[in-house]
Amino acid sequence: MLQTLEERGILSSGVGQNTFAVLLFQDIAVIPMLAVIPLLAVSGTDGGAGAGHANLLAHLPEYLQALVMLGMIVGIVLVGRYLLRPVFRVVADANLPELFTGFVLLIVVAVALGMMAIGLSPALGAFIAGVVLAESDFRHEIEADLNPFKGLLMGLFFLSVGAGINYPLLAESPLLIAGCVVGLMLVKFVVLKLVGTLFGFNPSERTLFGISLAQGGEFAFVISATALALGALSAARAEMLNLVVAMSMVGTTLLFMAFDQGKKRAPQTAPDYDTPPFSPLGGVIIAGYGRFGQIVGRLLTSQNVPITILDSSPGQVDLVRRFGNQVFYGDASRHSLLEQAGAKQARLLVVAVDDAVKALEIVDTAQHHFPALQIVCRAVDRNHAYQLMQRNVAAIRRETFHSALKLGEDALLALGQSAEDAAQHAQLFGEHDQHTLESLAEVWGDEKRYGVAVHQNLDNLRRVLEVDREDKHNP
Repeated sequence: MLQTLEERGILSSGVGQNTFAVLLFQDIAVIPMLAVIPLLAVSGTDGGAGAGHANLLAHLPEYLQALVMLGMIVGIVLVGRYLLRPVFRVVADANLPELFTGFVLLIVVAVALGMMAIGLSPALGAFIAGVVLAESDFRHEIEADLNPFKGLLMGLFFLSVGAGINYPLLAESPLLIAGCVVGLMLVKFVVLKLVGTLFGFNPSERTLFGISLAQGGEFAFVISATALALGALSAARAEMLNLVVAMSMVGTTLLFMAFDQGKKRAPQTAPDYDTPPFSPLGGVIIAGYGRFGQIVGRLLTSQNVPITILDSSPGQVDLVRRFGNQVFYGDASRHSLLEQAGAKQARLLVVAVDDAVKALEIVDTAQHHFPALQIVCRAVDRNHAYQLMQRNVAAIRRETFHSALKLGEDALLALGQSAEDAAQHAQLFGEHDQHTLESLAEVWGDEKRYGVAVHQNLDNLRRVLEVDREDKHNP
């Protein structure tokens, strides 16, 4: 459903965000449902042996099993919230992407195995691990690491759903199945329309809200498998439940197609959805928030420009977040992290890292994947500036040039020059150096031609300064 909303460009709208909230709450609501299932189990069952793995709680009464399950889930959430954060900082400080990804996968596998040990689904364990990791300061880097797997695993999920459908059952009872599908979707649609009315959605938003959530959730398959293993549901009923949920997913797609067709025919007098002009993460992205990046960020913030910060230092991320800034931990040269930070909606990328190689990697990635994004960049030295100029970066500032130029002006003042003369000489030198930088960019890389051009420009600078000095003495 999120993919469907994103393809239509309405995920960031009011109705899109509310739909996401309900989808997430539905998944969280599965936790107490699964805890109650053992209480519904038929007496004399094997207590979950049918699930294909050992259940350490099989010898306990059903009510104790439910309490232990809930207690373990709450314990996992608390441990993840208060103990994982310092461990993640240690792992991130190692600056090894493989170690970071491996630690994330270790958490997911450990929680999934813990759920299996008490007779619950490993899918539920993976979901709980995801909720725990979403509370981490490093959630954006985690999502960027796992993003390449998302499409593949989603495809495998729907493949398994399709392969698990009992088509003979559909052929035997088509009216019953169709009635159950229509009944499920109609009840959910009506309830959600009423909820949308209660919260002030406009008619189009209410309809879209109802359509988006009318289908059965994917965790219905987890519930049916657990109930079947515990003897709370017969095999025939479990197959029917899976079939109805799968068909409701197909039905939702058809409803979306009908909704789109209806909107095309209807006269458009106002925007359909409360979509913000840009993403909350839009505005300006600053890659690197050290001494240089902080000055840029503070200036932009003083002008009410929204900024999103990317930094690879866990300590810096933690410090900046305390002041209410939107900050992502991770390597800004990664396409997935830039996308997470809102590079598609952002108006400008400020590259303020102090590593020339990394800065070039960030620029190359941004220009390749987000060609509409403007880029301004900090240049570490003159050679770095030439490399950035070859990439047609919108603006380049050498990190030490302007401060050194001002210090040179101060030196002239200390040597006895007037404030006016010192300022003018510094200005002339700065203008000449900028012109030299631009003109020498064409021959940079050719050592012989570059050397000749440098000497010529130095002679030109001497002549300019001499002429200026003569004009001062002979007005």
